[in-house]
Amino acid sequence: MKKILISIITLGVVTALALGVTSSFFSDTETSKDNILQAGALDLKIDNESYYNGVLNEGTSWSLDDLTDELFFNFTDIKPGDWGEDTISLHAENDYWACMEIETTENDDESCTEPEIQDDLNGCNDPDGDPDDGELAQRTFFMMWPDDGDNVLETDESPNLVKGPTFEQFSPKRLFTLADSLTNFWGTPGPLSPSKTYYIGKVWCHGNLLQPIPLAQDGLGADSPRTPANSTGGVNCDGSLLDNATQTDKVMGNISFSAVQARNNPNFSCSGVTPTPPTGTPKVSPSLTPSPTPLACGQADVMLVLDRSGSISLTELGDLKTAAKAFIDSLGLSTTGVHAGFSSFATFGSLNQHLNDDGTTVKTAIDTLISGGWTNLKEGIDLAKGELNNPGDLHDRTDGTSPDKMIVITDGNPNRPESPPAPDSSEVAAANSADAARLAGSEIFVVGVGSDVDATYLQTEIANDAGHYYSAANYAGLQTILSGLDLCE
Repeated sequence: MKKILISIITLGVVTALALGVTSSFFSDTETSKDNILQAGALDLKIDNESYYNGVLNEGTSWSLDDLTDELFFNFTDIKPGDWGEDTISLHAENDYWACMEIETTENDDESCTEPEIQDDLNGCNDPDGDPDDGELAQRTFFMMWPDDGDNVLETDESPNLVKGPTFEQFSPKRLFTLADSLTNFWGTPGPLSPSKTYYIGKVWCHGNLLQPIPLAQDGLGADSPRTPANSTGGVNCDGSLLDNATQTDKVMGNISFSAVQARNNPNFSCSGVTPTPPTGTPKVSPSLTPSPTPLACGQADVMLVLDRSGSISLTELGDLKTAAKAFIDSLGLSTTGVHAGFSSFATFGSLNQHLNDDGTTVKTAIDTLISGGWTNLKEGIDLAKGELNNPGDLHDRTDGTSPDKMIVITDGNPNRPESPPAPDSSEVAAANSADAARLAGSEIFVVGVGSDVDATYLQTEIANDAGHYYSAANYAGLQTILSGLDLCE
């Protein structure tokens, strides 16, 4: 009994001790005060470094800022062959999508000098209250590319945002995607990062040719000592064929950038159309290997004359480029062999590439084509004729050893230059130009594309004869037609 009682007492003591320890635990209280939910910012800021004819231009350059009265273009005395290069950079505080719009708001004759009146085929009657009767927009070329911050076009920087040709393409205004859920101008899918600076290279040229001639990539980016002031800038602006039609003309326009938050907005599209994932297997066109040009024509000077008018859709333009580039490959250009170049035409013609022995250079120029405007076949032929009939310019060669070949590709009928004030109708003017080219020694082939062309007119008035005329049902079939074209017939 005594032992049992002691045990009970012991248990009681232990219990008492346990209660005593529990009542003396350490404790602490932490309070989070002034918690905040505050909206973040998405403030897009832009800077620009501008060169005019290879000289840094302070008037169109500025450091990082919002756009208020800053101008990318503010040049009031440009001459044929003048050019400018800008490098634009974008910055924001959060992940963002970005879009750009460019609009030509005025393309005016402004006034009429005597030389301008003589060369302006559309007539010059200013001041007449018409803000869209000038020619400067059609004679000023434009390109944009993803730059690395050094203000020059380099070999790994393709002008894949705005590929030309002229300011005419921005009326009406055009929307360009810099980065959305479908496309990223800089190549890496997804939104733009606040921790990175994004550069856009931009070049304009008042001339008849803006040619990308990329410099070798030096890998130094914005730290590169190379600029348009001490290099070509990676482009060539040629104004040698311009006349006086643009004297005193003025072009005005707007460039706007917009940024939209990427977080919680994964399907954003600059066009406003929600992207739909592709279904099925994409159709792949079969690869065609054109027959090589016969040896008898192995030293020909060949000029393509390419339609880039507004009747050509983006898909058709892509087919045209593919076919034209495959044809250039088939010619096997070389220093002592075939040389090739091309002109193109819409409302006005342009000499896009001088005769050249480098196929890559010609194909790069073909990739810059953009469709839009009317059909001025006359100017396309005239520019090709000028290139093929000018042996002193270091491009054309003696016709005796290097016969001149002209290949016209069109899907429509001439409707420019207008008549009046042009002395002839558009079709007669183009036919007269073709006759003049033949008289100067050019052999003219024509490919009519689609059902809208006047095949009889093209056979009898533009091509040398019916045997020099080819018909393609559509642009998808153009490559097959060109692969069978016999330059030696």
